Formats: sequence, C-alpha cells, structure tokens
Amino acid sequence: MGTWFWLNIPLCAVIFSAIVGIPLWMVIKRPGTGDEVAVVKARIEALPPHVVTREEAVRWRNAA
Repeated sequence: MGTWFWLNIPLCAVIFSAIVGIPLWMVIKRPGTGDEVAVVKARIEALPPHVVTREEAVRWRNAA
C-alpha cells in the first residue's frame, strides 16, 4: 500500500510544475502586457454606468 503513495509523488510534482510553470513562462515570455491591461481597465472605468452594449459604448467614446 505504501508503494502506491510513492508512485503518486512524481505525478504530483509534474502537475504542480505545470500549474506553476506554464503561467510563469507566459509572463516571462511577454512581460509588457501589464500596460495593455492598465489601458483597458482605464477605458472600462471611464465608461458611464448606463452603458450596456458595446455599440453604445463606441458611440459614447466617439462623441467625446
């Protein structure tokens, strides 16, 4: 019974490495995406609260 436990340890290590390593690799590969996120967040916060559709938001943004 103890053997099955020790066989699961390498499997857990592989899964944990993938869960941690893949997002870390994506961030290291493209480090400048934080600026894009900040711009999108600023645009969303600039919309008035009554805007409910994308077309309405585009009309509002073009009018400003």
